[in-house]
Amino acid sequence: MIRSLLLTFGYLSFFAAGFNAPFALTLGYVWVDGANPQALSYGSGLLPMLPISMIIGACAIGFYVLMDRRYPPPFNLGIGIIVLFAVWATIVTCFAEVPAQAWIKWNVAIKTLLFSAFLPFVIRSRIQIEAFLLIFVLSTAVFFMPVGAKTMISGGGYGRTLAVVSENTGLAEGATLATVSLLLLPVMAWLTSHSLLLAPRSPRKLGFAVLGLLAVAASIGTYERTALIGLGTVGTMMWLRSRRKLLSGFVMLLILAGIVATASSSWVERISTVKSYDQESSALGRILVWRWTMDYVAQHPLGGGFNVFYINHIIFPDGQEVFGKAFHSIYFEVLGELGIPGILMFGGLLLWTLFGLQRVAKQTRERPGLGWIRDLAYALQAALLTLMTCGMFIGIAFQPFIYYIVAVSISLMAYVQRTEQPSRTTDLPHRVPSAAHRLARPASSLAPVGSMTVSAGSRGAAYEWPIERP
Repeated sequence: MIRSLLLTFGYLSFFAAGFNAPFALTLGYVWVDGANPQALSYGSGLLPMLPISMIIGACAIGFYVLMDRRYPPPFNLGIGIIVLFAVWATIVTCFAEVPAQAWIKWNVAIKTLLFSAFLPFVIRSRIQIEAFLLIFVLSTAVFFMPVGAKTMISGGGYGRTLAVVSENTGLAEGATLATVSLLLLPVMAWLTSHSLLLAPRSPRKLGFAVLGLLAVAASIGTYERTALIGLGTVGTMMWLRSRRKLLSGFVMLLILAGIVATASSSWVERISTVKSYDQESSALGRILVWRWTMDYVAQHPLGGGFNVFYINHIIFPDGQEVFGKAFHSIYFEVLGELGIPGILMFGGLLLWTLFGLQRVAKQTRERPGLGWIRDLAYALQAALLTLMTCGMFIGIAFQPFIYYIVAVSISLMAYVQRTEQPSRTTDLPHRVPSAAHRLARPASSLAPVGSMTVSAGSRGAAYEWPIERP
């Protein structure tokens, strides 16, 4: 009962904040997506009875249209691909092999795609970008913190229910939890070094260090082989971007040694099945369903619609037959469901984002005062690459994690583009804005390094906005 009341209060607080700062409703939608308060309420209270995601999403869009239509991002290829991807998914769903199941997944996927295309219109300033990342991390921590703590105390286990909910979907599923926990590590490292919302004297370094430790422990505790791939990817990327490679390499070796020393025999046995992928039933089943997908697309190049895997028929070498085996890969999932056009759009979106972040990092590398942008670009790049490598073995192509990373990357690119534009005046009220409005309104131009003053308004008023810090 107390948990339901707290979750309800948290949900309603986003609406209260949204009346002064409309972008808070967008943060609320991200919180609902990550924390899944309906499931956490255990069927009691107000939240499980209402379509809370649809309500707060509609309010976020409505408040933006009515109160917050300032500095929209320039139309770019990323937003265009997301919208085109959503349109193509709708067209293919109209001709799906299994219409009933296809429309169920379409209902979830279309919300994820369209809201991700909407996010860059709302998340525009440095403070808003950071607030988005904080909500993303903390809402996800609801799942990986208890799993990490249980793993450290009593050990994990493959297939065990360690999360706060018993469902085997979303972040309660082991491979998905391991992937998302690891991709957040570079984001947490960035927040540790560059946060403006968390005071410098606050214990943020200790807090994020504990969160990072729990995230790694949670990924290991799932006993998922995907976690090993994710650890290798995120560790390599963070080491390559580290300014103290010797120290960071030593710390990573200590962590690796600690994992090996404390790992149980059951964990070692589970991970060692990677070597016998052609004999282990789970790994072999994935290979067989990927082969089926290739054969299916050869005959149906436009795809079979969402959840087309329900029609597959997999025969193992020992004669065992399996019907309706899931894709277990974001790439084969998109290929089988949306065909060759779909996989080209999906792959193009991921590559465009990676190269866009590299370009942003290069543009800001030597510019004083913009080191936070360079470091954030590298952090998002590491997170996306971790997701892309882990995604080879899990089917989460239409869950929000990929598209949230892409959306905040688009927001960062648009922010950099605004910094390169000449100063221009804007039509703002002739009064000092409230604290909430300071967070909601991004600057049209940056102040000189060392100053927090932003000139705004035709009357020449100067406001103190928390946008840049030397």
